[in-house]
Amino acid sequence: MRTRTLWSIALLLLAALPAQAQGETPETAQEPARFLIERITVAGTKEAAINIVRAETLLREGGVYSEEELRQAVYRVHRLPFVLDASFALRKGSRRGAYELAIEVQPNRSFFFDSWIRAFGFDQPLDLEDETVRGDRSSLTLGGLAGARLFVGRSGVVFAALDSREGIQAGFAQYDLLHRGILATAGVSLNECCVTEVLPLALDPTFSSWSFGTSLKTSLGLSIPLSGPQSVQLGISERRGDTGTRNEVLLAPGERFHPVAGRGEELTYRRAEAKWVWDTSDDPALPTRGSSISAGIEVGRFAARDLALFQLDPSSRGIVATSYSPLHSEQVVAAVSAIRHWPVTTRQTVSVQARVVAGRSRLDNLAVADRVVSHVDADYYGGLVGLAHAWTVRRARGSGVLTDVRLESGVEVGAEKTSPDLGPSPLERFSVHTGLVFRNPWGRVQIVLTYLDLGEIRR
Repeated sequence: MRTRTLWSIALLLLAALPAQAQGETPETAQEPARFLIERITVAGTKEAAINIVRAETLLREGGVYSEEELRQAVYRVHRLPFVLDASFALRKGSRRGAYELAIEVQPNRSFFFDSWIRAFGFDQPLDLEDETVRGDRSSLTLGGLAGARLFVGRSGVVFAALDSREGIQAGFAQYDLLHRGILATAGVSLNECCVTEVLPLALDPTFSSWSFGTSLKTSLGLSIPLSGPQSVQLGISERRGDTGTRNEVLLAPGERFHPVAGRGEELTYRRAEAKWVWDTSDDPALPTRGSSISAGIEVGRFAARDLALFQLDPSSRGIVATSYSPLHSEQVVAAVSAIRHWPVTTRQTVSVQARVVAGRSRLDNLAVADRVVSHVDADYYGGLVGLAHAWTVRRARGSGVLTDVRLESGVEVGAEKTSPDLGPSPLERFSVHTGLVFRNPWGRVQIVLTYLDLGEIRR
């Protein structure tokens, strides 16, 4: 019943998206006012960043634009990762009816940080293998990164960081590629120990996590702007590890050891996606208004060689080790996501989100509770809905002072199902969270408390 209700709410939300996102134009809409922009000036940042800001507006000097097109240009600049705030003004141009668009940017510092404290309470014992401190029904994760960015060339950015999860990171972003507003990114990270990936249920229906030993992750991305707030985004990433361990996430009450665990060599986890995106949100980290809608294809592949399986013998309570053929799993799914933000007051925002996904997966040599499945093709379905509220406790803007303090709370309900059932399917999820976010020109601090219920354990 919960799954059926989830799908009904998700479909109603998608049907209620803004008319502009569905290609509809109300017949009663009046012709909007339009402005001739004869000049665009940017101040407050370095030359390469000025070129990036000017290109990100997708406006051209000499063009005529509506008020909505100018507003979306403002939002695109706010979504740049190095922009903390920006102000815009229309000034009289050199002739009647012409204007100068003046943009004043408040950038983040060249050196930056991002840190978080995440505390979880669980309805039943869980093992995410990524906790700093773990109890029977709770966990605490402390993490963060510190890095620096450098603007290079006409509109490029080089960055490097030390991440508590990913290890050493480095990357490059090229804005306004081919002078068409295209964004191209490349990144690499190296960690000498213990990066944990909880695989999607379609890739491993047993709902397991894999902890990589030494791992190297590479990624490439491309964002191609279309008309208005639309874009096509492409991304691909690969994580490789020399060794890794497998553990099921769900534990039965009172169970200290995993009933099925494993170890493998030469782990490879690849992901790729291609999607259409409609984004009118005003800020990537602390949004207060707008919509973000995406639809596309997601592909994933996981492989591990020379696997050893460790099973708990119920009679002797001892560990029995066996070996089996390499594990291969692949998934191809179609996904539609949407989130809408409504400002209910000058300081409060309500957000609603939904996601629906369906596809197919192919699994070879999957270890389930009592056997190894040599080959199976499975169908996969999933979705979630969520409601969130944000209250801006403090927003300071002044000479050299830029501070945001925001209190965020929300609830999510989701479900995932594989057919045939090879693990905890359907996997139902209910979560409630509340947290505080602090942001200034140097970076961001997040403190989040979450209660998570994954439903009845099914083996």
